[in-house]
Amino acid sequence: MMDYQKAFGSVEANREYIIETLRKLVGIDTTVPPGRNYDKFVAALEPDFKRFGFTTERVIIPEDKVREIPYPLEGPRVNLVASRDVGKEPVSIYAHMDVVPIEEGWKCDPFAGIVEGDTFYGRGAMDMKGSIACLMGALKVIHDLSLEPKFDIHCLLCTDEEIGVYPGVYHLALNGYVQGHMLNLELGAQEPILMQACEGGIDVMIAGVGKSCHSGMNFMGVNALEEMVPIMNELLALKKQVEARESKVPSFPLPNAPSTQLTPMLNLSVIRGGAKPNITPGECNLTLNRRYIPEEKYEDVVKEIQDAIDRGRANSKLIDVKVKFIHNYPPVVFDVKSPFMEKMKEARRAVHDYGDFMVGGLGGSTDMGCVAMALKTDKFVGMSPARASNLSAHAANERVGVTDLLNMTKELVHYLAF
Repeated sequence: MMDYQKAFGSVEANREYIIETLRKLVGIDTTVPPGRNYDKFVAALEPDFKRFGFTTERVIIPEDKVREIPYPLEGPRVNLVASRDVGKEPVSIYAHMDVVPIEEGWKCDPFAGIVEGDTFYGRGAMDMKGSIACLMGALKVIHDLSLEPKFDIHCLLCTDEEIGVYPGVYHLALNGYVQGHMLNLELGAQEPILMQACEGGIDVMIAGVGKSCHSGMNFMGVNALEEMVPIMNELLALKKQVEARESKVPSFPLPNAPSTQLTPMLNLSVIRGGAKPNITPGECNLTLNRRYIPEEKYEDVVKEIQDAIDRGRANSKLIDVKVKFIHNYPPVVFDVKSPFMEKMKEARRAVHDYGDFMVGGLGGSTDMGCVAMALKTDKFVGMSPARASNLSAHAANERVGVTDLLNMTKELVHYLAF
């Protein structure tokens, strides 16, 4: 049997392949919304999958399901399933193709894939096209060295994780494409940590309807922005109650964390109202973001928010209040004592020589919650090129260390072939 150190040397020799693959993927704009170029992204990778001995299938989300997602989307929602069966236990390897929109503050073209020293800059470099490049690098090494995988490998490249509701992996899970345990290439880090849970995510859209008029005669109208204040006050009171709760799952020790345990969150995230200073605003729109812990139930979360809105409206002059709840993701808890977690720790120790691992959860949400809900499973493991010192996902100048890409590729080679 080959020493895994020789395989690790092959990873180092494929440094440029990994960088160029990531540069190619970053250059395909899969910003969502609208998520136009999933088909181009899939087409860019299919030839390499086939060269590495995989069969490929494109799975397109049905239009009626796409319409359930309340965002302006364009183009087909094309997911790629690439499989290589060798008669072993199956593993499903997950990554999402979409990225978040570009924000202010970039020092370079976010779609150019610029490398400075050991750092690769680009939208999706961290979240999570870098992981896909690592996966392709690992599959290339396994192929080039004629290593026999320990699993039947099913790679799932999926749509619309960044907006949820009906992400591609949920459709794949419901239709039999997710097999065995799930190796998620996002829920991990280069430090010795293990992900135990992620919170569920809900957006709440509140539209307060007033009556516009001349601001010099404001008594003739209903100022929707001002009359939203009683509702906001009730929601802020609820925020204190919500965020005092604690999960049984420990939290990672992030700066200023309110507890050693995972806690739910309620955020007043977006408010829009008014067109001009001399017009009394006739409508005000408020968006909430609620993160809920595994111990909470979606129905209870919805009810307490609706009750707070109703209490606020009782003290408001708004003519109407319209509320819409968008369930982006359920929470998910991972089995941290599964044999797959142990194998993942072995792979990471082979690369980093780690001892103990820190176990905890995050307030972020993931479409793995949809998989867990569809398949009633907790068999997930995670890897990622991320570092706590470089949490640049969703940020200007998103970046990833090239060394971290190589190390994650080594982790994958070890996990899949040793």
